[in-house]
Amino acid sequence: MWIPDTSAARALVLSVIVLLSAVTLLLTKQEAPLPALLSALAHTLILLVSILIHVWLALEVAFWIYFLMARQRLQKERYPSKTLSSKERIDIFWNCLHTITDIKTWAVGWYYDAETKEHPTFDEIRRENVALWFAWAFWHDHLDRVERIPKYKAELDWMITTTEKHFKVIFPKGYNQRLQCIRLNLDPVQAVHRPLIFYVVIYLCTVMFNALFLEAIWEFKQCQSLPGVLWGGFLSWIDRWRGHHHYHHHHPPNGKNSQVQHSVATENDNHRDKGEGHHSVVYWYRPVPDSTKTPLVFIHGIGAGPLCYGEFIHRLAHLDRPMFCVELPYVSMHMVEMVPTAEETVQSIKTMLQTHGHEQAIVVAHSLGTAVTSWLMSMAPECIAGTVMIDPICFLLHYHHVGFNFVHRIPKRPLEYILYYCASRELHISHYISRHFQWFQTIFFVHPTSTSQPPCLPTVVEPNSPLSNAAIFLSERDGIVDSLVVATYLKERGVNAKIMPGMEHAEFLVNWKWRKHILEQVEYIGKQADDRSSVLKSHTHTLSNL
Repeated sequence: MWIPDTSAARALVLSVIVLLSAVTLLLTKQEAPLPALLSALAHTLILLVSILIHVWLALEVAFWIYFLMARQRLQKERYPSKTLSSKERIDIFWNCLHTITDIKTWAVGWYYDAETKEHPTFDEIRRENVALWFAWAFWHDHLDRVERIPKYKAELDWMITTTEKHFKVIFPKGYNQRLQCIRLNLDPVQAVHRPLIFYVVIYLCTVMFNALFLEAIWEFKQCQSLPGVLWGGFLSWIDRWRGHHHYHHHHPPNGKNSQVQHSVATENDNHRDKGEGHHSVVYWYRPVPDSTKTPLVFIHGIGAGPLCYGEFIHRLAHLDRPMFCVELPYVSMHMVEMVPTAEETVQSIKTMLQTHGHEQAIVVAHSLGTAVTSWLMSMAPECIAGTVMIDPICFLLHYHHVGFNFVHRIPKRPLEYILYYCASRELHISHYISRHFQWFQTIFFVHPTSTSQPPCLPTVVEPNSPLSNAAIFLSERDGIVDSLVVATYLKERGVNAKIMPGMEHAEFLVNWKWRKHILEQVEYIGKQADDRSSVLKSHTHTLSNL
């Protein structure tokens, strides 16, 4: 019988040997009664358990020290790789201004009392408090650094004055020291320690889910278009060892695409130790016989990765379309610190599609996955054949809800406590939100403008918009975004947006009625995309014959 050469297998074999030795020793003594045999076995087991407990406690202490050191190291401020130009700042400013309906409600949301964590009244906000937010939002920096450059200071003053004139309000001069301003990439990375066993369980559950469901039952194959990282910390050591033994066997290069598509193990062996394997995404691919159908790209939200979406992925996979499942390990409790930029993520998804012979896809995304969808819609709209977003966070990001509710809110309801502990205070998720998440890159305006003239509402979605073939599902009681405000914004601009009454964030995963409705919309949008593709190919063929 073949026994895998792993640490667990070695420990098991050693334990069996010790037990057999004890039994043999007792049996060779003819005077040894049965109670003596049982007593020896009990003492051996107690010894083994005691050793395991002490080793585990030592590992937990070491991991706690690692957590403290990592949290301190990850506090370092990080600025965007690409900052906004003056024109880009002005364009975003006008788009934000035109989508604020109540300046007082909007303004107080970005501030909270340092002691109570409660929002202030509008009258408590001073001009310097407002300037603090504008410096972060449009220059991604501290106010004093922005004001050192005269042209930046003049531009910032113009923004505040224009806001006052537009909404007919006045921000009194001065600075209210009691108020804290929400500035994600400048605020501390807040995290709560989790025991080592927590991450071990996540790893084991993920490995079993991937092997049993994604690979064996649903027939996905794990791939990556360029070097990528799926696990970090001590989990990367385990995964690298597993990858060396597992992925070489199951995922050889793919013929003509071998120069682009790589096996996980090969790339991880070459890049992980060098710290270079963070420029791409790892994904799962499930081909179908009819490869002419527009594929699905599923992008999960914050949590434990695809593991949390098992039943939903099962339903999507049985829509009989080619399907990709993109992993975001830096928000999946995989202990991953290295995060690809928005541009790198978009490029790797484009390469992913091209590698498997597809030009466009229907993107199905939940929560933070809609941030990646927004990047695709902004940077590579030609790749979008349709979109289905559930609990999106990419609309109206200039409102405070995502930043405050995810990072600064004190939990009061049961689901808020779950979000607090399982997501917002996990070290690497908090690191991503507080150091890598850039609101100006992620926000998506349905009808972007670059002038002071507000759009005429209501209106319709333009035919070439990525949202022309889309369905947006918003949970009415979403604890992260204000779904009613977002729904109003989308519907006024002709977007197909639906409120799911009484639903909490991600509750669609346990609500079959709405999950079924979402799947029906995915199927409908897929057929629309197929029809458009057929018409385009027919038109192209006709032109080529002329």
